[in-house]
Amino acid sequence: MRTFFIETLGCKVNQYESEQIATLLRRRGLVQADSASSADLRVINMCSVTVLAASKSRQTVRRSLRLPVLGPTAATRPPRSGADQPNQPRPRIIITGCWATSDPEQAGGLLAEHGCRDGAVIGHHDDVAAELERLLDRWNQESSSRPPDESATVATPFTAAHTQVAVDAVAKRSPPIQVGDDVSMNEAGEPAARRYGDSKPHPPASVKQNPDCGTRRLPLLSQQRASHQRALLKVQDGCDAHCTYCIIPRLRSSLWSKPVDQAVQEAQCLVDAGHREIVLSGIFLGAYGHPTAIRRRQPNAEHKPLIDLVEALCTRVRGLRRLRFSSLEPGDLTAELIRCLKAHAQVVPHFHLPLQSGSDQLLRRMNRQYTRDDYLRMIDQVHAAFDRPAITTDIIVGFPGETDEQFQHTLEVVQRVKFIHIHAFSFSPRPGTAAARWTGEFVRGPVVNRRIELLNQLAAEYSYHFRRQFIGQTVEVLVEPQDPCIHPLRHGRCERYFELWFRDEHCKTGDAVTLVIEGVTPTHTLGRRPGADQAGASPDPAQAIRLTGS
Repeated sequence: MRTFFIETLGCKVNQYESEQIATLLRRRGLVQADSASSADLRVINMCSVTVLAASKSRQTVRRSLRLPVLGPTAATRPPRSGADQPNQPRPRIIITGCWATSDPEQAGGLLAEHGCRDGAVIGHHDDVAAELERLLDRWNQESSSRPPDESATVATPFTAAHTQVAVDAVAKRSPPIQVGDDVSMNEAGEPAARRYGDSKPHPPASVKQNPDCGTRRLPLLSQQRASHQRALLKVQDGCDAHCTYCIIPRLRSSLWSKPVDQAVQEAQCLVDAGHREIVLSGIFLGAYGHPTAIRRRQPNAEHKPLIDLVEALCTRVRGLRRLRFSSLEPGDLTAELIRCLKAHAQVVPHFHLPLQSGSDQLLRRMNRQYTRDDYLRMIDQVHAAFDRPAITTDIIVGFPGETDEQFQHTLEVVQRVKFIHIHAFSFSPRPGTAAARWTGEFVRGPVVNRRIELLNQLAAEYSYHFRRQFIGQTVEVLVEPQDPCIHPLRHGRCERYFELWFRDEHCKTGDAVTLVIEGVTPTHTLGRRPGADQAGASPDPAQAIRLTGS
């Protein structure tokens, strides 16, 4: 093996963990390929938080399995006749991430179905770093002991780390996980008694699991891809809050927090590598430093270890220009934390604050840890502390039993807060969660689609009016990589996270440039460098939209 390629689907935590895996592979001497077709090791880091994500994960795995190795690795093996196509070099495949944890037998079945004999499934209940090292050692040993002509055809046993899934010649489809009717609201989302392919039941979230399970022993990052100006810094993993719709506590039940000194060290390396912005990420970021995400069970819940982390990053990391948070909730964004954030210029005035619903009835049924009033109180505190903060959110539409009146309560919150972006998505029943059992209360698809469309329309309107208030004002933008298809415009994101498009032939990717906002359209924000010739420095809105391909 000489080259690798990683495909990632899912959240910022998944993206960060893919970078960790890439770091480990590079340390083992592998070179990161530009495409899957030129890689003889493919790592597929997949998501299963929704039905759609699980479906996309399966499609991604199938697509990668069908794609032979076409790069330099294949070129070193002399082709035979066309009839010998089965001897065409095939990649080694590693499937990991949440989907590998929730559906390991199905993942292994796909490998067998496509004749992949050099593959593995590594879930979050495994020590991912140790399993990767073991597989690399085994594969390197096997490759060195094979004649070159046999390296693509000699069978090696498929193993699914931790799950020990035996793969037969014919893929065995995993049946749906059944949840008994005796699951109470307090147990909503608890793991099923046995996960398919496991040799024993999973321990409940309260039982301390292997402290080295998951990705926590993967290497710290010293750099991320050059195309990413915002570097992700994962500081927390795991959740045991068990929202009734969420499968994550079954997959990442063991909570862990990165020590402050380690986070500072990693952040400094990322900044030194050219990343001017750090995005703090975690499965439940507000649980940083706590043994549980359930706030009433947190020791000394008034004190937020997250404050200590923010203080350390902002005062000890030299050259850090921006600090952003992936997601926070009402119980996390306390008055004390807000005071801390306001005290540091690196903290940007943009907050992603998931709402999920504006109905107290649905929030209780979702097993969320806040009320509508809690949420609005948090919004008021943010506005009092920051100048025109940008607020974005997540909203679940069509949660079982959601009535028109309850959706109207959500609209009322949206209209009051005026989110500049709403990630509105339909409820997705996940096997093993309480809400998946409420099939008689599922909301019809056309109703859900209309509600999502309305939310998106409101968010677009609020985004337009929000951006218009900055016309004529100066903002700082971190320049993103230039797409040659839309030359000569450059683009980047400002502190409040919306994109600006501008003309500048001299700036480089990663530069922090100052722009004057000149114009706003419903879809774009246009800027120019201060002092530049206004007639030629900023395209007219119609031209900008045409150039950006929108």
